[in-house]
Amino acid sequence: MPSSSSCPSNPDLSDEWRFCFDVLNEAASHALARDLAPLLRPSDVLALDGDVGMGKSTFARALLRAVARDEALEVPSPTFTLVQTYDLDGLELSHFDLYRIGDFEDLYEIGFVESWEHGCALVEWPDRAEEILPEQTLWLHFEDSPLRGSEARRLVLQGAHIWQDRLERVCRKRTLLIEADWGKADLQAIEGDLSPRSYQRAVMDGQSAILMDMPSREPGPKLDDGRLYDRVAHRVTSLAPMLTIAHALKEAGLLVPTCYSHDLGAGLALWQDFGRESLSQQHDAQPPVAIAQRYAATIDALADFHDKGWQGDQRDLQGPGGAFCLSLYDRDAFEVELSIFLDWYWPFLKGEACPCAARNHFQALWRPALDILLEAEHSLVLRDVQDPNCFWLETMSGTHKIGFIDFQDCLLGPSAYDIASVCMDARVTISVDLENHLKAAYMQHRSFDRTAQEAFEHQYALCGLQRTSKNLGAFARATMSLTNRSYLTHIPRGIEYLARCLAHPALRDLCAFYNENKLLDLPKGL
Repeated sequence: MPSSSSCPSNPDLSDEWRFCFDVLNEAASHALARDLAPLLRPSDVLALDGDVGMGKSTFARALLRAVARDEALEVPSPTFTLVQTYDLDGLELSHFDLYRIGDFEDLYEIGFVESWEHGCALVEWPDRAEEILPEQTLWLHFEDSPLRGSEARRLVLQGAHIWQDRLERVCRKRTLLIEADWGKADLQAIEGDLSPRSYQRAVMDGQSAILMDMPSREPGPKLDDGRLYDRVAHRVTSLAPMLTIAHALKEAGLLVPTCYSHDLGAGLALWQDFGRESLSQQHDAQPPVAIAQRYAATIDALADFHDKGWQGDQRDLQGPGGAFCLSLYDRDAFEVELSIFLDWYWPFLKGEACPCAARNHFQALWRPALDILLEAEHSLVLRDVQDPNCFWLETMSGTHKIGFIDFQDCLLGPSAYDIASVCMDARVTISVDLENHLKAAYMQHRSFDRTAQEAFEHQYALCGLQRTSKNLGAFARATMSLTNRSYLTHIPRGIEYLARCLAHPALRDLCAFYNENKLLDLPKGL
């Protein structure tokens, strides 16, 4: 992948940041300009350097239009006027062409220095004024590309290290798109969730793909006993395992997105886009969709996968991300997730920390319950099968009508877990009737006899209780520590799910604990 290491450098900037696009056609150059536009700030100076015909003016024009958010904006060349000034969305941006400048006095007469004192400057032929450009100028060197004919250009970005923090990731993303032949795609933000990953939709010629930003991070946070939550809960902290897991899931027959291209070092991947039709959401569709049909299709896909998609205790995987060993959904993982409920939801509900006695009692009640889950039928657990992570693909057939994402933390655990996740969707209210219908459909698909049905119902209730308790803790944490109140809307639904799970007769002791401590009460203000 092209990088700054392959680029020639300006000797005066050899100790500063550089990034190189070895191949940049005009469409990709325009797209890069659109990437940079929202990052411009007052006092920025961009020096566009290169011979005639290298694309400096077209880049400047694309950048100005992107800042203005107006593709029809008239951008005349400043060749004869020397400068054109624009007031764009509160940012004054001066476009200079210094080709005809005779001496420094001319620069002062046209307000060259003042331009970046209260605005932003784009400078063509910056060598005419190099001695008075500020030290933090970003240089963009447009050159002939040595790789692909006369139409392509090489672009070298150079500047102080402050530019690295602002532009490195943007440039790595655009490089990945270029390598995947998506170089001219526009990037549109996609609303995120509580995960450290972020996503953008790449749109080009009526098609789209998903650009995932998953930089490697250190495991954390640290628990009271010194262990790290990510390691105890078996959460991946880099992109490589996800690529290998996706390959294995596809081999096993589950519909997951194809990865078009990736940059493991940067933690970037371009994935197939399943569209905008999730289990409950529709995109420009009338009349309203049949939600039950989509959830039923999800259950069918999971049931089929549990029947034949995964081979027993298969753990050692090989794929594009290298070797990866699936973790077991062990006791420590279940318990550390449950601790979120006591650490965050208890004080959110009651206004005080959970007493040690109550915590010890809670943990003691869960020990035999977790024994049941550890001994239950195991399959691969995707771990977060719910509305935003399942997509309805109407044109597909059979179990491939549902596309699954967000599977990077999958592990081997009880088959009932993902079924409980779907049937008690944390973000969508599933009625009791629909829940019972979905459970029955799953057991019928799996051909469970009466004994297997009873065991599954018990495991399902435990999985639903554990998962919903964890989710309530996460929603409370988002509200209290991240001041994100949007997750409060999911809490009443979660309380209703807790009550359904606790109605199972085998959970009477846990039911008593939740009731005695008023954990099924609605928090004040909701």
